[in-house]
Amino acid sequence: MNFKRTAARLTAAVLLVSSLITPAFALTGTVTTDNSVLRLRSEPSTDGSILKKLANGTKVEVLDALTEGWYEVSCEGTTGYVSDEYVTLDWGESDAKPAVVIGENKSADAEQPAYVKVVEGPLNIRSGAGTEFDKVGSLSTGRVVEVLGAESGWYKIEAGYICGDYVVETDKAQAQSSGLAQQVVDYALQFVGYPYVYGGSSPRGFDCSGFTSYVYKHFGYNINRTASAQLNNGVAVSRSELQPGDLVMFRKNTSKPASHVGLYIGNGQFVHACTSRVGVIVSSLSSNYYSTGFIGGRRIIN
Repeated sequence: MNFKRTAARLTAAVLLVSSLITPAFALTGTVTTDNSVLRLRSEPSTDGSILKKLANGTKVEVLDALTEGWYEVSCEGTTGYVSDEYVTLDWGESDAKPAVVIGENKSADAEQPAYVKVVEGPLNIRSGAGTEFDKVGSLSTGRVVEVLGAESGWYKIEAGYICGDYVVETDKAQAQSSGLAQQVVDYALQFVGYPYVYGGSSPRGFDCSGFTSYVYKHFGYNINRTASAQLNNGVAVSRSELQPGDLVMFRKNTSKPASHVGLYIGNGQFVHACTSRVGVIVSSLSSNYYSTGFIGGRRIIN
């Protein structure tokens, strides 16, 4: 990128494209087994070895909710898996269902706006033009943002500063595509906490593919109804190429091409209709369960 040439034509008007997302699904829970014990296993299966036996009333940290009726939990320094039938989640009054905070989108007309695309992410957003400044956010690979100016090898965007070494100049068309994908993500995140219903495809209750098809239909995209069929929508992308708005596909313990689907939201996280116990949540692709079941992504918005 010609940094000086790009910097020379940047203007003071800006398109704010910021999204602050809470960490992936994480809550506390209480073991509810009456007078028996709950086995903490090494795998999400009754074939997994027993790591601990948890008494009724034991508090656990619920790290993730798996699609096959198991929670990944941590208890007294040991991480393993338990059946979700015997753990009551402690939502609490101020701990409402996994939530996200979406920054307001603002826009301003600008003459000859310039855009950059993140090619190596997550890219830290800092409060000033240098690594010595505090981190105030991050941008995922593929994210496109409009910039305000340039300073000592750093770009100024509305949310802060990003290093010019990890971005490339791009055009308005890509910026508009990225903007639409972010709208899809923001819309999908509004349904976090909504119920899971097998076969459901509305806010009254979603299953995994019902959720993704409902979200995309809102933007005029008619994608297939099942997870396996959604493998035929859009174009294939690898994990390293994922951008916000892409479908993420999984296969676990099935002969079908895919058993689960979610919507990538950036920073290694995705939103999905998980199980009847937790509904629509945000999970991490780095979770062992989802990382080993990941089979690819599909880009719907090109």
